Amino acid sequence: MRPALLALFLGLLALPASAQLFNPGAPPMFKEEELDRRFAKSKLNQALLQGTKDVNCTQVIGGLLTLMGETAPYIHKRDENFYLDPGLAQALGTQLTNGRFPGSSYFVAMMRRVLIDRKLPQDWYDTAVALSPYYPAMDLSKLRFLAEGVKPIDSFLFTLPLLRERYQVEVVLANTTAASTAEGVFRDAYVDRDVVFGGLVFIDAGLEKKKKVKKRKGAPAPADDEPPAMLAHLIWFPPDPNAGRLQIYGGDAPEKPKGVNIIARLAEKQYVNLDQLPRGTRMLVRGRLWEYKKGITDVEIRDALLFEDRDFSQGVLLADPNATAACPIAFNELTGVAPAQPGGFGRH
Repeated sequence: MRPALLALFLGLLALPASAQLFNPGAPPMFKEEELDRRFAKSKLNQALLQGTKDVNCTQVIGGLLTLMGETAPYIHKRDENFYLDPGLAQALGTQLTNGRFPGSSYFVAMMRRVLIDRKLPQDWYDTAVALSPYYPAMDLSKLRFLAEGVKPIDSFLFTLPLLRERYQVEVVLANTTAASTAEGVFRDAYVDRDVVFGGLVFIDAGLEKKKKVKKRKGAPAPADDEPPAMLAHLIWFPPDPNAGRLQIYGGDAPEKPKGVNIIARLAEKQYVNLDQLPRGTRMLVRGRLWEYKKGITDVEIRDALLFEDRDFSQGVLLADPNATAACPIAFNELTGVAPAQPGGFGRH
């Protein structure tokens, strides 16, 4: 039986309403299947557990763990699907997949193991740490986050661009009969959700500046229940529709789209070192969508975690295909469960 867990690419999906974005019931449960038992006995899993000294297999194991890290923040409770960046998915299908090794199927099996156990196996993480000097592309901060337990968001489909799109449709363009309640209905549907927003530019971070509350004469001092939190300021810029266009007839240059300001009230424990985070770094924020200003010009995220959001749109080298072919553990031990021919993921 072919596993139900598939990867979906965000660009291929068009979900117009909140009812299609979120799971209204219990999150999916993952149970042991034949694929999982076969994978557990595979030589590749043994290398994940114990490490490898083979230079070719280092690329294979490092590449698969890199994919695991990049997928980790997007694990969600909407359904059994998971998100993988299209650039990474292409590299998986061309660099880590060949006629004798279905890399895509092995990656699905790894994801299933994590979702069944509700965490990345500690031995896998230890292997990643041991390989990191030889395979620096791995994001150990994301793998460490996953090794401490799966914490799914509500839906990886719920992005900042989609939030703005839905606001335009459901609030700004609401007809007269719905206009008076549109804002409240929108807030009920989309706010107070666990989200991941990517493609953000890091501006700065620092301790929250508490506003001074004036004390009335004779009144007790106001209670200060919350200590100052660490805040991160980020910004998201929508694509410029006029980028690359020539102003043939002169005139003023068209105004660039305004960015969306993101204030992230950071969780106490972070997986990246804020002290070493340069301004302008491309980041993603993971946390609770807490508030927004009318028009989605400003957004507040609470219990936020920051991770580097690398851009794979220009291509990425996960492994030399020759190294994959030469790795002695990169062969198909999942026969009868998944297709052996090269290819990508199955799609709905």
